[in-house]
Amino acid sequence: MTLPKLVPAHLRIFSTDREYPTKRSAHRHVAFEAYCALYEAGLLNDHLLPLTSVVEPDLEEEVKALLEDVGKRSGTASVTAQMDPWAPADRSDVWWCSELTIDGLPPLHMITRKRPSELSESECPTLYRPGRRPIKVGIHAVATAKLSSERIVKAQQFTRRILWQIYGTRMHWDDLHFAYLFLPTNDVDESLEWVTRRSWLDNLNARDGQSDREAAFHANAEVFGERFCFPDDLTIIRERGLASKNFKFLRWRFEPISSEEEQILRERYSFSVDDPIIPPFLVVQRMPRRMNFLTMEDAAKSIEQEGKHSTETELLLRARFSTVSLISAVDTEYALLLPSIIRHLSMTMIVSSLRTTLLSPPLAGIPLHLLRAAITAPVSQERANYQRLETLGDTVLKFVVGLQLLAEYPLWHEGYLSRKKDHSVSNFRLAKDAHAKGLYRWIIRDRFLAQKWKPEYFTVLADEAISEGVSESEENTSGDHIQLSTKMLADVGTLLLTYFRPISC
Repeated sequence: MTLPKLVPAHLRIFSTDREYPTKRSAHRHVAFEAYCALYEAGLLNDHLLPLTSVVEPDLEEEVKALLEDVGKRSGTASVTAQMDPWAPADRSDVWWCSELTIDGLPPLHMITRKRPSELSESECPTLYRPGRRPIKVGIHAVATAKLSSERIVKAQQFTRRILWQIYGTRMHWDDLHFAYLFLPTNDVDESLEWVTRRSWLDNLNARDGQSDREAAFHANAEVFGERFCFPDDLTIIRERGLASKNFKFLRWRFEPISSEEEQILRERYSFSVDDPIIPPFLVVQRMPRRMNFLTMEDAAKSIEQEGKHSTETELLLRARFSTVSLISAVDTEYALLLPSIIRHLSMTMIVSSLRTTLLSPPLAGIPLHLLRAAITAPVSQERANYQRLETLGDTVLKFVVGLQLLAEYPLWHEGYLSRKKDHSVSNFRLAKDAHAKGLYRWIIRDRFLAQKWKPEYFTVLADEAISEGVSESEENTSGDHIQLSTKMLADVGTLLLTYFRPISC
């Protein structure tokens, strides 16, 4: 029997001069002689295990831990909510102002309390509108600015105006404390024509005693058309009583309708036979359901639904029972595109926070798209998540741990090495260490539902001026806890945790 060279020379080789009927019997005899000699020399413990010998006397506790079962992770862990990338770090009266450029639209100033991430041209988002060329977005000139209260109020009102027409049912009219504000860079909201139209509507509502906030931007289509000679630069049409149902304006129609069209309108509006249906009419289309423009539409999904719900089908509406949104086409484009841009910026700011808070300088140069994928959970339903990278990370982690174990424990045989490796890379260990690092704060797990999107607000403390701009949620929700899958923690920990410190086996 030959033992490792680390064992003293006189205890490495054992033999027997007796003849045995079988080779197996000879092996058993010489093994017995070896165990006795090693035990008498103090190289084996009472269990005849070599791992607590005089060669490695400091591994007694290591061996005890090794013999235990591999830790089993619990199903969930109590953690705080995902970090809010827009929450201000302090109460200082500092605004960050960036220029937001969108192909085909005038540039905007984006004003925030939290400094947005500085993105290179390749890191800026590209938006994909159905039936249009890709739209490139740029974010430039990040700077601090001492903004007057008048300018902040103007930005708040502009932000509410462009978002209210589409997302108003999920917004609060009186709450103007948005986490992000927008304002045209030239300080000109719109052309004088649109200002005149909204001023006319304000006067009309004041005369009629109309206090409905919905009426702030929506005028009766027939009355509006007669007053402004039926203009063709409209964007969004709504049917009375269906405030959340938006239609895309195509054109006015003044020609008489056919008997078939008349029958459709009577069924739509439940009119009696004697009620005359006369022009003007509105020719519209349904708005596309897809409003997440961060991903390219699959070929199979690019075919719009056919039949009466198709977005390509032209519909006829009565102007008398419809409303016109007094928002320009440019502002409507802003309203449609901004949620996707904000989603991209939110994920980017989370990655930037991870870089500056947890990653060491050599790792801060990892490309943005890889880090974003590494901390994006499948539950978020983003196009790229950590699942594919986690498969690679798990393989690399086991390989690196195996190499280190071979070097650190030269006397251990493969059974103990395999057992130790299982302990080191178990989900229990990874989830525990990831939780200790607070990694859950940066895991992107919220879903971007563009059709149900609403702007984020800061709940300002009572009796606090607008200029304070501090989020109450940052103070009060920091103690709120949710249950997070520990498998998610282990998966992300597989990708990131082993880079934060040397692997401790």
